[in-house]
Amino acid sequence: MEVYTARLASFKDQRVKFASAKRYVKVSWPHPKTFAATPEMLAEAGFYFAPTFEDRDNAVCFLCEKELSGWEEKDDPFTVHWEKCGDKCAWAVVRCGLGEDIDRKGNFTFSDPARQPASKVMEKARLSTFNANGWWPHDQTKGHGASSGKMAKAGFVYTPQQAGDDTATCFYCHVSLSGWDEDDDPL
Repeated sequence: MEVYTARLASFKDQRVKFASAKRYVKVSWPHPKTFAATPEMLAEAGFYFAPTFEDRDNAVCFLCEKELSGWEEKDDPFTVHWEKCGDKCAWAVVRCGLGEDIDRKGNFTFSDPARQPASKVMEKARLSTFNANGWWPHDQTKGHGASSGKMAKAGFVYTPQQAGDDTATCFYCHVSLSGWDEDDDPL
C-alpha cells in the first residue's frame, strides 16, 4: 500500500465478514464528500481503507500501521495522523507534519529546528520511506548513485506511482523525479 493509487483504490466497496457469521457484507466509505476525511485526503495522508464490521470507517497507515476510525466531519487526516503518530511514523513526519512548517501565506517557516529540511530528524524520516520493507529498488544494485541514503539526504521522499517504480518527491519544492540511472547523483 505504499503506492498512492492503491491506497485510494482501497476506498472502493469492500467485503467485510460479520463477526459471528459466515456471511459477508459490502462496505463503502461511509462519510459524505463534505467530510474533511475524503478518500483522496486519507490516501494522501498515508491511509488505506480497512473496514471491519465494528469500525466501518477504519483506515490504516501504510507505513506505521496505525488504525484510526470514528472519523468526524472536521477531522483533517493530515492533522490527525501528525498528532497521533508524529513521534513514530515517518510518513506523518515528512508529509503530514508539513502543515506545522507553513505560515498563513504559504511560506515555509521552521520554528522547530528539528523540522528543518537538513535536520537529522527529517533526513531519518525521509530515509524510512525508502527503507520500509525494502521498497527502494536501487538499493539492490551495489554502488547505485541514487541510493536511499543519498536520496533522503538530498531531500527526497519515496512516492511510487505504481509498484516497483522509483518516483521520489521533494515536498518542499514540489518536484517528483523517476527513472534514476546508476550514475545519477541526487545531491
